[in-house]
Amino acid sequence: MAQFSVQFTPKCWELVEALKVAGPLTIYALAKRLGRHYRNVHKDVTALSDWLVIEKDETGKVFVPWDEIAVGWPLLNQAA
Repeated sequence: MAQFSVQFTPKCWELVEALKVAGPLTIYALAKRLGRHYRNVHKDVTALSDWLVIEKDETGKVFVPWDEIAVGWPLLNQAA
């Protein structure tokens, strides 16, 4: 869960939401839409692709194929 919270920053969630609303975009167009530097958006897109949150279509545009992202966080039982 620690790795998840490091990767899924507010900027990443903003990116995911903007991409879901806009539909498939180039990374350049996405960076422009978000008002962020291309390099930073590319880094976030790469990481989110590694987490299977974002995919690329046949033209190289990125998109979010999901309508919902569910996150489960199991709690460990501790002996009393």
